[in-house]
Amino acid sequence: MENLHLLFQPIGAYLSETTSNVMLYGSPCSLLCPYISSYWGTEGLTSECSVQEFEPSLIIPDARVDIIFTVDHTNGIVHSGFCGISDYPGYAWSIRERSNMSRFAIQFYFWGAQYFISDSIANSYNAYVNLETCFSGWETFFEKMLLNVIDFQERVKLTEQFLIEKMKQNQYNHNVMNALSNILHTQGTSSVKEICNHTVVSQRQLERMFKSYLGISIKKASNLVRYQNLWRDIAYAKIGTIQDAVDKYHYVDQAHLLNDFKKFHTMTPRDALKTAWQ
Repeated sequence: MENLHLLFQPIGAYLSETTSNVMLYGSPCSLLCPYISSYWGTEGLTSECSVQEFEPSLIIPDARVDIIFTVDHTNGIVHSGFCGISDYPGYAWSIRERSNMSRFAIQFYFWGAQYFISDSIANSYNAYVNLETCFSGWETFFEKMLLNVIDFQERVKLTEQFLIEKMKQNQYNHNVMNALSNILHTQGTSSVKEICNHTVVSQRQLERMFKSYLGISIKKASNLVRYQNLWRDIAYAKIGTIQDAVDKYHYVDQAHLLNDFKKFHTMTPRDALKTAWQ
């Protein structure tokens, strides 16, 4: 399998360390890094003096999918779900309005979850579904582990042991991965026709594979990859003018680029930069 994760490093809406709130982030081991982007979660338990932020956090489409666990240690309850790939922005509130809570999540690249699921993720597009729908049998392990283990790094260690046992190399789909390789190498600028020609598979067949394997169409996957590459260039000042971005990412004109960016980010590139580094 080609190391697609080396071609695609998506970023969120907030890039300054001061906007990280109470979340910790962990990197996957070398065996899992082609599939998993990161682990994230709270540092210990929320306290009684914690309060909810006055403003929710902006969540932009980053072409990653998450398994999210919210743990109520007072009542011994673990709420879990799978957040499928999304192509529209949203907002999330912190859990700090309640005491004795914790959160832990596994964040996959949008092609990575398929190597661990027990069923198709076709119905997870723009949806938050029950964990057992796609990852049958996982709730039992994580409920016990998360209620008994609080330390974030220990959670990561135990999760990786579990994931390595669950990994299914036979889930590899050559045609989908070949198409994804083309999308990532061209930074989302290839047309659907060009992608199908590259894979030597009909559009109808490839669309069906994408829906089952990734939960999203070829065009939507390309658009997300293009947007994320554009946002990274903007965020880290890797591109000169808006017109340079129009040319690089094959937009029709500046208006096309700005409208597309606002659709994913809710704001202009200028305002997105202010928000990211505040």
